[in-house]
Amino acid sequence: MENVIRIGIVTQVYDDRATVRVQFPDDDEEVSWEFPVLQRKTFLDKDYWLPDIGEHVVVVMLPYGQEQGFVIGAIYSDAEKPPENTRDKKVIVFEDGTRIEYDRKNHKLYADVKGDVEAKVSGHLTCEVKKEVLIKSSTQVTIQAPKINLQNNSPTIGYMEGDFLLEGTLTIRGHLEVEGDIHATGSIIDEGGNTPHHTH
Repeated sequence: MENVIRIGIVTQVYDDRATVRVQFPDDDEEVSWEFPVLQRKTFLDKDYWLPDIGEHVVVVMLPYGQEQGFVIGAIYSDAEKPPENTRDKKVIVFEDGTRIEYDRKNHKLYADVKGDVEAKVSGHLTCEVKKEVLIKSSTQVTIQAPKINLQNNSPTIGYMEGDFLLEGTLTIRGHLEVEGDIHATGSIIDEGGNTPHHTH
């Protein structure tokens, strides 16, 4: 069982094959053969994870020779500390600072993405939120679809505050209350006959 489980440092990564070479400081800086990195699934469903060059990893060596083994995971060290200090959080931190975590104690999913977020859904996308939804943008928010439905199922009045640009036809099934002026570059048609008309 000697040298079955070893700790080394990744020296080379082969992205297309999901394999690495590992250097073992405890064995005269010996560099391993090309070892596959253990993945959770590789057949119908596929997982993909690779360590970086310089990362400390744990290697399991097969008894058939030093050229046969595989990397089962990476480990933290005195130089590389864990990004959290509680078992109640599942955390992923990327090199660019992007952080995704779930706090099971406080039931909170948190994502801080240092770039764009893109999601493509071939079926329905349903999001049910039991509390307030807040979306913030420092520039603008754009929603593109052939048809957009905004429904207020509350007996109270919904509010739109700020500046909005709606391109296309807006149909309102219900009452429209305006606290302010209405300016139109075209005609305003009142089929109910309740709008005062002034001639100048």
